[in-house]
Amino acid sequence: MIKRNVSAAVSLGVCIVSSLALAALIFTMPSFFSWFYSAFNGETQSAKAVIKTVVTAFYICVPFAAAALFMMIKILINILNDRVFVFANVVLFRFLSWCCYAVLIITFVFGLRYIPLFVIAFAMGVAGTLLRVIKNIMQAAVELREENELTI
Repeated sequence: MIKRNVSAAVSLGVCIVSSLALAALIFTMPSFFSWFYSAFNGETQSAKAVIKTVVTAFYICVPFAAAALFMMIKILINILNDRVFVFANVVLFRFLSWCCYAVLIITFVFGLRYIPLFVIAFAMGVAGTLLRVIKNIMQAAVELREENELTI
């Protein structure tokens, strides 16, 4: 019990720090990525196109990333409050997986212009599928718990 709470609390902290990092990146992404990419590849005309592609993909993905972080925080708060096998968590996992699939589609489309984005698309496909599996397990557990509560 204590170990689970510590793990959930640490995960909650990581999600909060990630949310703050995302908020910071919203304001600094163009200059940050431009500096980062140019430091390794130099300033060329093609570099400007790559920077524009990646920054555009980032800003389209931001709402899904923010929603995913919000849902993860809600799940972790539920776990810390001993509300693990509840239907609300099933719904949160479902929407979380959809956020991953949305980012998969966005990064796949932009990956046609900048191939390394395919790595993110692949990772989001794996994460989305893993979250769907977890959602299905949680849903079965919720149904079993509800069935057992009705048994005398």
